[in-house]
Amino acid sequence: MDYRVTTVGYMKLNTLGSSTVLEVGDSEKLTPFNYTIAVQREQAIFIQNEFRFSDYSLFSRPLLDPVIHEDLSMKRTNVSPNIRVDRINMFLVNSSSIAHIGSSDNLIAQSRIKHIRHLLRERPAAPAAT
Repeated sequence: MDYRVTTVGYMKLNTLGSSTVLEVGDSEKLTPFNYTIAVQREQAIFIQNEFRFSDYSLFSRPLLDPVIHEDLSMKRTNVSPNIRVDRINMFLVNSSSIAHIGSSDNLIAQSRIKHIRHLLRERPAAPAAT
């Protein structure tokens, strides 16, 4: 990896969320991950330790590397040994994301989210007014 000098004049970031990386400069390896169980309920009922990651196979499956079917060759020439950024405004970086100004050698990020909705049983429709 070609190391370079990174300069940022101004950066404003409103929210840096869970399992995120904000990197200014070079990095050898970045591996953020986020595991979430998101539960929506019509009625606010909370039971301690109700959901465990081990109850869902989603969180124990191995991460599969993407299969690339094309031959890929890349030639890069960094004309300048510097990376210069004048101004950055970001509102949100969240859920195993990377905001990176610089060079990277190896990036592996994953976010696994199990959504659960607990809805009340449908109520019978009220009789139509006559």
